[in-house]
Amino acid sequence: MRLKIFHKLFLVLVGTSVCSLLLFASFAHWYAQRSFLRYLNDEREARLSALSEQLLVIHGRDGDWRSLRDDGRAWRRLLREAMRPTVLDDERPAPPPPLHMHDGAHGGRGPRNLFGGPHIDATLYDTDFRIIVGATPYRNDLRLHPISEDGRTLAYVGMPPLRNPADARDVRFARRLGRMVLGGALVAMVLSLLVAAWLARRQSRPIIELGAGARALASGHFETRLAAHSNDEIGTLVDDFNVLARTLEDNESARRRWFADVSHELRTPLTIMRGELEAASDGIRPINAALVESLSQETARLAHLVDDLYQLARADIGALDYEFSRASLGALLTECVSHFAHRWQQSGIQYAHDIDADLCAHVDSRRILQLLENLFENSSRYTDAPGRIEITARRVNGEAELIIADSGPGVVADELPLLFEPLHRAERSRSRTHGGSGLGLAICKRIVTAHGGRIEAKAASLGGLAIHIHLPLVQ
Repeated sequence: MRLKIFHKLFLVLVGTSVCSLLLFASFAHWYAQRSFLRYLNDEREARLSALSEQLLVIHGRDGDWRSLRDDGRAWRRLLREAMRPTVLDDERPAPPPPLHMHDGAHGGRGPRNLFGGPHIDATLYDTDFRIIVGATPYRNDLRLHPISEDGRTLAYVGMPPLRNPADARDVRFARRLGRMVLGGALVAMVLSLLVAAWLARRQSRPIIELGAGARALASGHFETRLAAHSNDEIGTLVDDFNVLARTLEDNESARRRWFADVSHELRTPLTIMRGELEAASDGIRPINAALVESLSQETARLAHLVDDLYQLARADIGALDYEFSRASLGALLTECVSHFAHRWQQSGIQYAHDIDADLCAHVDSRRILQLLENLFENSSRYTDAPGRIEITARRVNGEAELIIADSGPGVVADELPLLFEPLHRAERSRSRTHGGSGLGLAICKRIVTAHGGRIEAKAASLGGLAIHIHLPLVQ
């Protein structure tokens, strides 16, 4: 049987709580019993002090211990008098019972005293620790109280320490104390079970929700979002899940838009070609050089679109071929400018360039020329005459910065980040009028990225669009 995460968390929490409670209850029980025995022994020792004062009076009266040694009943009577419970003793709450009881010859029903039960175990010793009266031989663990007069020790009275409560009420008190500790441990254990169940459910719920959300994403429901219930690592994981879902949703929208745009771009030249051919077939339009030229242009546009799609697809999967070598960016830029110079002059577009000839980088010259030609072609198509194009190449912070700016018309600020998306056009009708597949800037971005650079679109000071390219230089 496979345990769920709820059961694992519950077992871990319960196991930890139970072990901790058992250790604490054992220690508390042991410490309570020891403290109670210490209290009983201290009370017995206080009674020894009272007994020693009475013995001192007897010794002062008789001059020796003969009256006690020769009369055992007098010794026992003295013990009963010295150990008689006070009012405070009788008012003391009846102690709970500990572990076991010493039942003496009287079966636990003898007169109560503070020496631990029905028998009296106090013994009087001389200064050499020989027994004067009593029954307990001297040993090292005895609790002794000296009987002194004028700084001279006359004798010792002592008794062995209690190892366990012997009086019935003390036994009951000790047992009641043990039950109280055990009951508290059981209550705490039940509470720990409830808290463990609550914590396990609280911690496992977001993980269960994450699993359900992942299955929803796998089924194509990319609009799925989860609510973060905490600010810890699980909350961060939920936030990451939402970012993933949002990204997948955006990608799915882009994919659908991509298919719609591609089908639209392919359908436009095909529709024109079919219309031309149907018109010629029906005799509406004569088959002449103008028809052939129109079909040739649409075929070229279709071929250019398919080629751009192929280039973009290869760039996305990293299949574009690159042959990197040391090259002068200034020379490549100057070469490309010279190719477009005559076209710009014929179109009534002025141009100016400020190119640093010492810019050298590790690039694929063929791909860089493709990049520059795409950008120059883009500026040529969308710059109205009389217009102006400015080309700048300079070194900035160890990088080559290439700027191609035109006089416009410009692009609204919200559209600038979207210009490098495939088939995106700020103004679709105008773009189609000027030609182009809408894939040029997307291909440019792939080429720049493959060279370890970055490209961005900004508003130009001339009023149009400025493309900024940053490429690493060779030191």
